[in-house]
Amino acid sequence: MVKKVAFEGNATLTDEGLAGQMNTESPTFLDKLQFWKSAPAFSNYILDDDIERLKRYYQRNGFLHPKIGYSLDSNKAGRRISVLIHINEGRPYLISDVKVQDGTTRLDSTIISAVRKDFPVKQGSRFVDQQVYQSEDKLTHAFTDKGYPLVQVKRDIQVDTTEHSVGLNFQVHPGPEAWFGKITCHGDSLVPQKFIRNKVQFSSGDRFSQKQLQKTQQKLFNTELFSYVVVRALIDSIKGDSVPVAVYLKENPGWLLKAGVGYGTEDRVRVSAELTRLHFLGGARRLIFNGKHSHFLPFSFDTKFIQPDIFRDNLDFILNPFYIRENETGFEVDRLGTGVTFQQTFSSGTAGYLMYSLEKDWLTNKTLVTADSTVNPQDSIHNKSGITFGVTRNTTNDVFDPTKGWKLNTYITYMGIGFQSKYHYIKVESDVRHYIPFNVNWVFAARLRAGVIRPIGGDKESPLEDRFLLGGANSLRGWGRNQVSPVNGNGVPIGGNSVLEGSAEFRFPVYGIFGGAAFMDFGNVWPKALQYNLASLKCDVGLGVRVKTPIGPIRLDLATPVFENKFRTQFFISIGQAF
Repeated sequence: MVKKVAFEGNATLTDEGLAGQMNTESPTFLDKLQFWKSAPAFSNYILDDDIERLKRYYQRNGFLHPKIGYSLDSNKAGRRISVLIHINEGRPYLISDVKVQDGTTRLDSTIISAVRKDFPVKQGSRFVDQQVYQSEDKLTHAFTDKGYPLVQVKRDIQVDTTEHSVGLNFQVHPGPEAWFGKITCHGDSLVPQKFIRNKVQFSSGDRFSQKQLQKTQQKLFNTELFSYVVVRALIDSIKGDSVPVAVYLKENPGWLLKAGVGYGTEDRVRVSAELTRLHFLGGARRLIFNGKHSHFLPFSFDTKFIQPDIFRDNLDFILNPFYIRENETGFEVDRLGTGVTFQQTFSSGTAGYLMYSLEKDWLTNKTLVTADSTVNPQDSIHNKSGITFGVTRNTTNDVFDPTKGWKLNTYITYMGIGFQSKYHYIKVESDVRHYIPFNVNWVFAARLRAGVIRPIGGDKESPLEDRFLLGGANSLRGWGRNQVSPVNGNGVPIGGNSVLEGSAEFRFPVYGIFGGAAFMDFGNVWPKALQYNLASLKCDVGLGVRVKTPIGPIRLDLATPVFENKFRTQFFISIGQAF
């Protein structure tokens, strides 16, 4: 059995990268914890093959003459073997020259100049195979985006063993210039041809561009009307300098129903349903009905009418009437209102929006069991009217369980515009999340959130139902739901006007569909606007178990506050990652 695999002499390439080339593996930390499992078996034949793989790996990374061997060390019984890989990397081969040539003398120097600014291979750097392939791809894409669909790129590599250098010469054969030809649509779609063609990012007669084909495909798919979209240049059917284009579509059903039932220690039993009508009133308009129920959200009903591309490309109009009841420790509120939103998509994953909202709230203030000077009983029924401007960005790779990328959501609300709006305040909030993969299937996830509510126009207080609260399965997990908050004289949470919170979490595989997490959360809520006292931040640490499912991980978290005088724990069961 293999006890350990170690490397010595690898000054340039990392242990992790080398281990990834080998079939002879060290048991991981988690493997060691699983004492009932056998350690990886040892084989001389596999190890010899691994040595050859390592040599090829070094050669692909600029060390053309590495010397690699190994030694074995076993325990007395000879059943546990440690493998030490001895590496002499040798002298690396550096790139002496990089040329891009074209025998036809028609090479577009503007295209080449743009590519060379960001060329993966650079003079004086170590020769790496992957960077050469990436350079070929960049040249190919640059020309296909500028009207040369038949471009061919060939490389010539000159190795100087005396100088330990490599000369690179890329031969570009652009082929004939071409323009878009006839555009045809295929499939069972009932969506009007006019709407589909309005999403096409080019016209017949425009200069050929592979990038425009990809943009068109993405725009059609983003309408959510189609389950299948392919936009393809028919290179084999070129006539002269004209490239015909075919758009293949498969339409989603006219009605879509999504429903779910779940359980969490906070929400208890929760039920949700979403019914979507595509092509509502024709075109790509959508009508969406949503319903939800849980312990803290006894009922929530809302409707969304979405009109895409209302005044310009990628500008959507959204009308969103709603009726919601929220049941928290300090209050219960019924909200009846509507939102009117204009949302502009700037690029894949990035959007901005401007929303006007009007709502009437019926507030049952549970904090008034004892006197609470921050809330006037006469405010139990009130109107709120305001505008919100926000920006969102999402570059993550998975909706339910992201392992890399960023998420950003930031907005500013000005409340108190007409309609006898009772409260006047400015609310600003920003939430940023980052996911970094490392090791094998390990992920480091981090989150930082900050917000402030500042009453204006002579108001002294913000509405109780809109204040910040922390604690629970998705924030400070060492505390129960909304337990981190300013309280009244009876100890009931009344929320605050400043919030700061953050989390850091290591997520790792355990076995099969089971994973684990180690995390730390910090944060607090303060009564006044911009009252951030970092010395009073609360903190917790904890461990969790994750069970992968098609709708996201089932999550079990156990957390305890730190820097307190006594030990206590909070346990949560939920669906989806905490952030």
